[in-house]
Amino acid sequence: IVGFIPDGVEGRGTMNTIEYAKKFDKKTIIIDWFFYFVYIYIWISYRGSMKNFDEIIEQVLEHEGGYVNDPKDLGGETKYGITKRFYPDVDIKNLTVEQAKEIYRKDYWDKNRVESLPQNLWHIFFDMCVNMGRRTAVKVLQRAAVNRGRDIEVDGGLGPATIGALKGVELDRV
Repeated sequence: IVGFIPDGVEGRGTMNTIEYAKKFDKKTIIIDWFFYFVYIYIWISYRGSMKNFDEIIEQVLEHEGGYVNDPKDLGGETKYGITKRFYPDVDIKNLTVEQAKEIYRKDYWDKNRVESLPQNLWHIFFDMCVNMGRRTAVKVLQRAAVNRGRDIEVDGGLGPATIGALKGVELDRV
């Protein structure tokens, strides 16, 4: 059985649910699932209201929050959702909003080819890439397309078949 395991934490995104449950304590698993449902709620609340990177990033930064240095946080020092763990050469404490936007644009928006998807899916796909990783985000979209009757493989790959299958998929289906 494969379950939702967020990418971005060592070992997550590649193990099955049983391995995940053995590796992480119950509190971590509950927190992961809690945030997963919070993100779904946020997306339902904001569906269709965002148009482009500049508008979308403002909403993402608002939800990611400011500076935090919680020793219990696996990401370590964090600001605007940018963590020391994944950006060890960045001065997190003094990170500016503009620098954070540059990181999000380069490493999440452009790298994940957000604009190759139908525009109504840009916001949700971008946010899922940030919080779950690209492969999981693509699988969520592929499942939505399959549920809409599209004949594609749910493999986490963002190729022409997936992009084509997502045309006409409503945000409510994601």
